Amino acid sequence: MSASLSISGDQNIPTHEDKTSPEMSLRTNANGMILIPQPSDDPKDPLNWPLSKKITVVSVLFLSMFVGFAAPFVGQLNIQQQAKLYHKPTIQITYFNSAASAGLATGGFIWWPLSHKFGHSAVIFWCLVGVLATQIWAPLMTRPDQYVPYLISRYFSAFFGVVVSILGPKYLTDMFFLHQRGRAFTVLHLALNFGASAGPTFSGFVAANSYWPIEYWWHVGLTAFTLFPVFFFLEDTTYQPFKERSHESTAQSFLSQRFETFFKGGRNGQSISWAPWFFKVFFRPFKLFTAPVILIIAGFDTISFAFYVALNALTPVWLQLPKKAHGIYGFSVADNAAFTFVHWIGCIIGLIYGHMVSDRIPLWFIKRNNGVWKPEYRLHALWPTNFVLMPLGLGLVGIAMEYRLHWIVMAIGQLLVTIGSLGGYTIY
Repeated sequence: MSASLSISGDQNIPTHEDKTSPEMSLRTNANGMILIPQPSDDPKDPLNWPLSKKITVVSVLFLSMFVGFAAPFVGQLNIQQQAKLYHKPTIQITYFNSAASAGLATGGFIWWPLSHKFGHSAVIFWCLVGVLATQIWAPLMTRPDQYVPYLISRYFSAFFGVVVSILGPKYLTDMFFLHQRGRAFTVLHLALNFGASAGPTFSGFVAANSYWPIEYWWHVGLTAFTLFPVFFFLEDTTYQPFKERSHESTAQSFLSQRFETFFKGGRNGQSISWAPWFFKVFFRPFKLFTAPVILIIAGFDTISFAFYVALNALTPVWLQLPKKAHGIYGFSVADNAAFTFVHWIGCIIGLIYGHMVSDRIPLWFIKRNNGVWKPEYRLHALWPTNFVLMPLGLGLVGIAMEYRLHWIVMAIGQLLVTIGSLGGYTIY
């Protein structure tokens, strides 16, 4: 029984009642469930780490993911002041969302290869340093001719900020067994949606009665703070049981280990040829694009998240357009910030849904199918969120705009879209 069971085709999982099975020696949990993948006897194996250590690592990843995805969007609400400063229409100010989306789309192609050379933890740490730099850069762009540099800062904030969404899942698959991963991914992706939602909320209230650059400084402080738990508590989950680790037996101080991890690449700091190694790893994701399953899942994932991002980008324009300019709602920045609590509620509901069903539905199907595991069992949880709630939510937003309905209709629509977006991430 191998770990490939979680990603490959139909295979039979031997049940606890199969007394004749030669695999009766496989390890199980307290409930008799066979553990996939099978842990080793080495306490350094991340699967054998104490739960408290796993929770610490996940908590650091959660904070880092929140900071990374809040970074490109913290300036999302105060668009009227920026439009006057840069002499641009408000819709053109929202182009920073397009710049951020481009950063989110391209960052992973760089950070994934670099993580193989320098280690996941080191790449996350230095990307957060990059996020800190871009968040200082943006509020300094206060001259009328600095519109383009401001957009570039938003690109790079997303380019660096996307790192945990790319490297974080590797931590979870290294630390958690197959039946635990659904809830672990729910927590991690809550941070993604919560960062994109709560960032504008905090900034809106901070800068409601002030000039727009101030909305960035709270995030600068939070990013600087996040560097400390990443440096002190983020453990690398790279585990190489068949390689000699004589160098690990050498006594090292805690700070020496941290220095090796973040400044020397840890176990990954190998002396290898840069060019062939980098391009081999860089082009590997493009080869996966030829697989129909990857294309379907990635396309579905992109569509689900794209609608959520699009609503986040355009809602401030719709809500804040003054009624004298034929707007519907005429919200102030503070009103708009309060409206974003709708996304908070959606994130919480999505978290509860993912926690309750992301693991339970596949396990229920396994029991009904005599212990046979199929990866597509997880997809059944998407029916109510992505195929019912999300289309319904998009329809309500459109109806509210078309018929100039009360803002509560718009809020309900956005709530349903948020639940659908988060629900999809936690399942697949």
